[in-house]
Amino acid sequence: MPYKPFHREEYPLDILSEFGLTEEMIYDLPDYVHERLESGLKSPLLPISIRQPFGLTHCYAKFCLTETEDGIDVLFSPKLKEADLSSFTDKERSLLLAGKVIVSDIEETLLSADGEESTQKIKAFVQLDRDTNGVVYSPTQIIGRNLMNINNEFDLTPEDILRFQHGGLVTTTFLDRDERITIGLDLFSENGVVVVAGDASRWEKMVRRQMPEYSFGNDGCWVNRGGVLSYVPENEFTQDICDALLRQAQRYGVGIDEQRDSDGYSLQRSYLPSNEEARQLTRSC
Repeated sequence: MPYKPFHREEYPLDILSEFGLTEEMIYDLPDYVHERLESGLKSPLLPISIRQPFGLTHCYAKFCLTETEDGIDVLFSPKLKEADLSSFTDKERSLLLAGKVIVSDIEETLLSADGEESTQKIKAFVQLDRDTNGVVYSPTQIIGRNLMNINNEFDLTPEDILRFQHGGLVTTTFLDRDERITIGLDLFSENGVVVVAGDASRWEKMVRRQMPEYSFGNDGCWVNRGGVLSYVPENEFTQDICDALLRQAQRYGVGIDEQRDSDGYSLQRSYLPSNEEARQLTRSC
C-alpha cells in the first residue's frame, strides 16, 4: 500500500486529550473510523476544546495522524465558516458538493524574484471538504506523478487515469494475486491517492462514509445531529439514546435481560456479533 499504517496502540492520546478528546471518546469511534485513521486518513468532524486563560474555547475539527522524528503527531483541520465556490461552473460545483475530486482551472498567485505578485491559471485537482468547508487543490503534475507510481504497481489503462479526473473510482486486481482493490483520489489523504482492499462500495464506505445518528462504544455514545457530533458518557445517556440502544440490540440479536431496575434495561451479549454496529453496543443502559 502507498502508506505506512498506524496502529491503535500508537495513538498519541496525550495530545488528543489536550484538545478535549479523551481516550474513551477516541476508542468509542466506529471501527471504520479507526481504519481510516490507521490508513492516514482523517477522522469525522469532532468537537474540540481548547484551554484559554479565560476558559475553554469550543470548536470542531478533523484530525489525522502523521509520523515525525519524535514519534506520531496529530494534524488538525478546523471547520471554516464558508467555502467560496463562485469561480466554478454549475457542473463543477455539483461534483464538489458531492465530495468528488475534479480537474479545474485555478488562479494561483506567484511571487517573482523582485517581490512582484502576479496571477495565472493552472490545471489542478480540486476537492471540497463538506464538513470543514475547506477547498484544497494540487497541480495536476503532482497527483499525476503519484498516479504514475500507482500505475506501475497496478497496470492501469489510459481510460482508468482519465476516470480520476471526473471523480471516478477504478477497481482492479493485484498483478500477482487475485485480490480486488479500488483506487480513488482524496486530496485530504497523505499523497492524494487512496487504495482500499475491496470494491467501489467498500472504498466509499471507508473514505466517504458519514457517522450514523447513534454510534455506541464501550464507555459511551457518539451522537450525530445534522452532521454535528457530540459524545455522551454511558452514565449520562438520555431516554432517546437508551431507546436507540435497545432498538440496535434487538436488531442485531444481542441478548436482553428483561429484568428492570432504576436504571432501565440491562443488556448482555449472547454471542459475539459480526456486524460492526452490533459489536459497538455498550454493555448496559
